[in-house]
Amino acid sequence: WRQKLAGAVRRWLCGPSSVQCGPMPLGRSPRVLIVGAGGLGGIAGAKLAKHGTDVTLISTNPDIRAAIDHHGVVVVDGTNRSATSVRVVDQPAHDERFDLVVLATQPPSVEAAAEGIARFCHADSRVVVLQNGLCEPRVQAKLGAVRVVGAVVAWGATMDSPGTYEQTAHGGFTLGYWDGSRDAALDQVATWLAPVGACKITHNLPGVRWSKLALNC
Repeated sequence: WRQKLAGAVRRWLCGPSSVQCGPMPLGRSPRVLIVGAGGLGGIAGAKLAKHGTDVTLISTNPDIRAAIDHHGVVVVDGTNRSATSVRVVDQPAHDERFDLVVLATQPPSVEAAAEGIARFCHADSRVVVLQNGLCEPRVQAKLGAVRVVGAVVAWGATMDSPGTYEQTAHGGFTLGYWDGSRDAALDQVATWLAPVGACKITHNLPGVRWSKLALNC
């Protein structure tokens, strides 16, 4: 019943203007930086890299970096097991810039993560927040003019051992700006993230966030 209720609430919050975006070819392959190589970050990195996207993972854990360097990102999904080569670093080079930055750290670390990646953004970069909770305003305060996209995650993952991940639930993302606006860049982010999971866009991101918080209580 919880799943049915969640679906009904999301449909009401997103409204008829929501757009369903299935996996599709990229109009332009972005440079993507994923901050955090836990369950969500690791699987997102592997799926994007497998699609041909230029992906860099940040992990401060040397065991995770060593494992990914040695055998790639290993993803277990049911009976399927695959390994995908993904670049993983402690920090990118100071002169690198990325089109899309995905914050996949734990919520208490999100502000420090935002401060740490600001120098890797250019004027048109978008920063995607995967954390549960109401983190978007906190991240936006650290990034100034760089626009922040909230991503409510409807799939699950765990890291079984360094560099080895299991997808525990399937789904996609609900994307939106905190202020309810929409632009071409938001649609582009949905296209870029489509290899990870189907994306839809909402004009009521705070409402979707609150509904997930309520259902998780």
